Amino acid sequence: MFKGKLSYMVILLVFMVSFTFLPGLKVEAADHVHTVISNETVKSIAKTYDISKEQLMKTNGLPDDQLYVGQKLTIIQTAYTPSIYQWSERGKQIANYAKTFVGFKKTAGEETPEKGFDSSGLIHWVLSQQSVPIDRLTVDGFYKQGMDTTTPKTGDIIFFLEKDSLKVVTAGIYLGENQFVNSGYGAETVQVRSSTENYFAKYQIEYKTYTPKGEHIVRNGETLKSISENYGISVNTIKNRNALPTDELMQGQYLQLYSNPLYPFYVNQEAAYDKAYDVIKYGYTLRGFTFVFGEEDPMIGMDCSGFIYWVMKEQGLSVKRGSAADYYSLLPKIEEPKAGDLVFFRDTGTRLGVTHVGIYLGDGRFLHTTENAGVHISNLSSAYFAEKFESFGQVKGLMN
Repeated sequence: MFKGKLSYMVILLVFMVSFTFLPGLKVEAADHVHTVISNETVKSIAKTYDISKEQLMKTNGLPDDQLYVGQKLTIIQTAYTPSIYQWSERGKQIANYAKTFVGFKKTAGEETPEKGFDSSGLIHWVLSQQSVPIDRLTVDGFYKQGMDTTTPKTGDIIFFLEKDSLKVVTAGIYLGENQFVNSGYGAETVQVRSSTENYFAKYQIEYKTYTPKGEHIVRNGETLKSISENYGISVNTIKNRNALPTDELMQGQYLQLYSNPLYPFYVNQEAAYDKAYDVIKYGYTLRGFTFVFGEEDPMIGMDCSGFIYWVMKEQGLSVKRGSAADYYSLLPKIEEPKAGDLVFFRDTGTRLGVTHVGIYLGDGRFLHTTENAGVHISNLSSAYFAEKFESFGQVKGLMN
């Protein structure tokens, strides 16, 4: 009798403990969010949760070991398998990194974790830290610069526009399933919001992408052959789609893998000269390569005129090495540029005169390199470049 009651009581106790404590245990077993405190490091946090440093960085899209007090890191203790390093994966990293700043303060005009973010500042910080080469723009500037997409994916940018004027009001980094990370529109901190909230119902929603599908970033030790085998695309096809002058690759090059151009601004434009499209396609592969004043080699860095010289030289064009002002003085000035012509700017930075040059792509875009973003695409309609614009130059006059 006593043994029966004891057994019953044990079973009942286990049953009660299960209901009382197991839900908590289940929560612990699910993904955990760790808030960074002072003096913590990626290594110390990884050790706390018995995971690798690489897994912690991968899960949260961390671009390096730098952490910020208040960052919210997702802890996933199940092993991950690295996928092919293309833009679909990069988009997830962008979104994951954006989420780490939830709770950081909204500060108008700012773009760093230390000072806070406005909506465009958050976008710039996250994309630039994920090696997306871009200018620091307003939300309207990001809207004009991004590529249209009707199939938004994780890591794309969601924009809210006034329905009548189509003025861009705010923007955030899209997470999928109507959610996005936004810095403080209607709040005082970075938050995960939903586009289905009543607050956003009065706006028109559009999406732009800076993380196109089908582009591969060359990693250390990769070859054209290994990339060809990974994707099942022939070496010659990859070379032709990127106008690669040789089989040699540089770590960090962006390779287009599929037939539709990722940045199609030049497609319907008349070419300025026979190899203009090849110069543009090859120039695209160097996006993100660093700026070094006076240099002309991607592995060292390039200034704006050095970039022009390098991509044309590598495409077999006989072009003298000059400065932006030198090229400006050599070229006939034109009102209607073609794809591959040059665009000039004056009084950039602290220098006076014609001080900057880029390759015109069409649709108001141009490819160039600057100190902050390296080689990247910009828009002539942005406030800065609209103010600094000097003229277009006809490239035929540059070739010997």
